Amino acid sequence: MEALADYFKVFSEPNRLAVLDTLRGGALNVTAVVERTGLSQALVSKHLKLLTIAGVVRRRPEGSLVFYEVIDKGVYKLMQQGEKLLLASRRQKINALAASI
Repeated sequence: MEALADYFKVFSEPNRLAVLDTLRGGALNVTAVVERTGLSQALVSKHLKLLTIAGVVRRRPEGSLVFYEVIDKGVYKLMQQGEKLLLASRRQKINALAASI
């Protein structure tokens, strides 16, 4: 369970999720991720490094550039399922509040 908890921590940072979402369309270099997310180059590089170490993203050198891509597109299903669970949880909270009034 600890390993699973550590894996989920990779997805616990909003900017990291934004970087992952940017890679949804395919491999990009750091500059392209910076342009699409509006995050700083240092922050994008940090998150890409963490995602690479976690085994979520792989580096692919091409000449003087390095491209990053998501290894398993199932990550996006995980993110989508998380969004569904979050929405259901919010609905439940709203219903509980409405019932208590």
